[in-house]
Amino acid sequence: MIDHALITPVPSTRNGWLTAIAIFAFMAFFAVGPGVCVWLALSELMPTRIRSNGMSIALFLNQAVSTTIAAVFLPTVGKYGYSAMFFGFAGCTVVYFLTAAIFLPETKGKTLEEIEAHFSRR
Repeated sequence: MIDHALITPVPSTRNGWLTAIAIFAFMAFFAVGPGVCVWLALSELMPTRIRSNGMSIALFLNQAVSTTIAAVFLPTVGKYGYSAMFFGFAGCTVVYFLTAAIFLPETKGKTLEEIEAHFSRR
């Protein structure tokens, strides 16, 4: 329980439970959506010759974004409240969904060579 908050007033217990439930829901949906799909897309769509370098760059960027989110979360919540942070997460998820729906091809039943040929045609 928070006894003394330095930035904002002490939130109610109800607010804490709602925030915890929202975080758990976000984690659950992220784990079956953008969290895993990014790694699946990278491993399937990258050409074999650059896959190791591409995955290392992707891992670096993933960790940099995760660190940035962790660093920004509490100051944002302190200044704008929890809703601003969760609406920001929701906005990022909408951008991810639109990007995945528009730009990522269906790879089910295709070989890596067929996928690479699909991208080389563009």
